Amino acid sequence: MNCTAMQQKLSFPNKHGEKLVGILHDTGSSHLVILCHGFRSSKNDKILVSIADALEKEGISAFRLDFSGNGESEGSFQFGNYSRELEDIRSVFEYFIGSNRSPVAVVGHSKGGDAVILYASKYHDIPAVVNLSSPSDLLRGMEDRFGKDIWNRLTKDGYVDVISKAGEWEYRLTEEGMRERLNTDMREACRSIDVNCRVLTVHGTKDEVIPVGDAYEFAKMIRNHQLKIIQGANHGYTSHQEEMVSAVLPFLKECMSRASTQVCRSLDLTCFKSSALLLAAFNSKRFRRSSILCFSAAMQQKVTIPNKHGKKLVGLLHDTGSPQLVVLCHGFRSTKEYKIMVNLAGALEKEGISAFRFDFSGNGESEGSFQFGKYFDEVDDLRSVVDYFAGSNRSTIAVLGHSKGGDVVLLYASKYHDIPAVVNLSGRYDLKRGIEERFGKDFMERLKKDGYMDVKTKKGEVEYRVTEESMKERLNTNMHGACLLIDPSCRLLTVHGSADEIIPLEDAKEFAKILPNHELKIIEGANHGYSSHQDELVSVVLPFLKEMCATR
Repeated sequence: MNCTAMQQKLSFPNKHGEKLVGILHDTGSSHLVILCHGFRSSKNDKILVSIADALEKEGISAFRLDFSGNGESEGSFQFGNYSRELEDIRSVFEYFIGSNRSPVAVVGHSKGGDAVILYASKYHDIPAVVNLSSPSDLLRGMEDRFGKDIWNRLTKDGYVDVISKAGEWEYRLTEEGMRERLNTDMREACRSIDVNCRVLTVHGTKDEVIPVGDAYEFAKMIRNHQLKIIQGANHGYTSHQEEMVSAVLPFLKECMSRASTQVCRSLDLTCFKSSALLLAAFNSKRFRRSSILCFSAAMQQKVTIPNKHGKKLVGLLHDTGSPQLVVLCHGFRSTKEYKIMVNLAGALEKEGISAFRFDFSGNGESEGSFQFGKYFDEVDDLRSVVDYFAGSNRSTIAVLGHSKGGDVVLLYASKYHDIPAVVNLSGRYDLKRGIEERFGKDFMERLKKDGYMDVKTKKGEVEYRVTEESMKERLNTNMHGACLLIDPSCRLLTVHGSADEIIPLEDAKEFAKILPNHELKIIEGANHGYSSHQDELVSVVLPFLKEMCATR
């Protein structure tokens, strides 16, 4: 037990550059619990303070934070915003990993409970989650809070100002914020949590905000789950702080005990510390610029990475020893062995730049069933790859995609603002086009009739199945809107062949109109696969990527 804890205020940026502020209860332990507040609350909520103090007395470090737009953290408050809060948690997690701390649990109250569950469903790197009094169904309660005419008011003006009983303006509810909440599926999130992640749900029988029945729903949906009901407790555990702490603390202490017995972690940490100076020197710009040509003895190795659904993604790492990495993404029904991927990886390897080409789930050697569309599933696959290499002290400086892969890397950059550069090879600007040419003018009638259609080869063999759901997903994927969300500091290169027989050259010119930090290169005479123009393709892409490596 460590009784000489120190409390200190910390601040660090989230992925949008906004400063997150929190209080670290530092006992000196390498393990850490992250505490997350609820709707329009802060790190000073009594629940978070009580748990942090209890952990501190047990010698366990804790960090309670203000989400962006709340408390002392920067940003404007927004209703809904679940995805943004889970990314705030991610920023906290990565900050402490970089400080040689190992977060072993995240705790959230009310809306914060949903945020930590959503985090665990997306990032499978946290051993334990504590969910205090959160709703299992985000569709409920809106009419009770805002009135039955809420949608009419939102549709009319695009927003509703929420006023307190005293007549003071509290916050603005937008149509976008409401839709984000209503489209957040907690049931699906619970199913995506890794079975090895331990989850504790605590709820009061007298909760006046979220009915206790929601806790029982979580118990049904989450596999590795414990449920604790506190008799008589309301939503804020106002008169039941001690009972709440007594339910949570043993669970967290057990998680700490399990983490502490993993000797390999401490050994890894020792090794990391001993090589810190070497890694710092290796990452320096001067070292990279002077030494980048020295990494000629590259090694190719097969790497498997679990995606967020637990499916294995298989790829080939061209490892030159450089800490910087370019990730290469294939197109529709293709693989990591596609000629473009192989040639670009080989060219990068010769320049001393590590590259990773992989198969999206359902393609090549990767697990999963192939599905038409599913652009955002592939975005998630790419996220799993980037996270994996970040955990191995690799910095992904660029993502490159061909055809459908080009759209995927642009969608990734619109959602995650952590990649300095994107290369789009022959991606499609308007995903509504090209469907009739491929499937016939009656494709929607056929889909509505049967719910699916089988695409067959000339020999009559089934190649793959297109479902109505997957078709709608493609048609509803708005590349124009996505491009507008890409961080202006992200550098983009679009390459297209003038003789592309699948995606017209005009699509590349449309990208050039709306992407701010953008270069466009046209390769005369090249078709969609650059069949006779591989050298020209490499000569256009390689200088762009080399410049990115030299300036990072």
